[in-house]
Amino acid sequence: MRRAALALGLSLAACGDGLFIISVNSGVIVGSPDCQDVGGQFHLRDQGGLVVLVVITSNTHIIVAGTTGSCFDLMPNASVDVSGHQSGNQLVASSITAQ
Repeated sequence: MRRAALALGLSLAACGDGLFIISVNSGVIVGSPDCQDVGGQFHLRDQGGLVVLVVITSNTHIIVAGTTGSCFDLMPNASVDVSGHQSGNQLVASSITAQ
């Protein structure tokens, strides 16, 4: 385990700053999501009123009503939890859970 952690630390140092932050945002979907065959995007308003663009990729895992869903299953004003990483001024979602 220590060797793996050391190797990861060295590889991050060799590749740049190595900063990769996963954030979790909760809020509501603003407007209708823009869905494509693979992926899409929507605006999320968090509890503080901040609106952020959420990007859905082919790797984003979406759960709606306890079952696997897609971007097309997301609705305006739905409460969602989004986890992912910040990329510029948008959040690239790794998972989205709609309540």
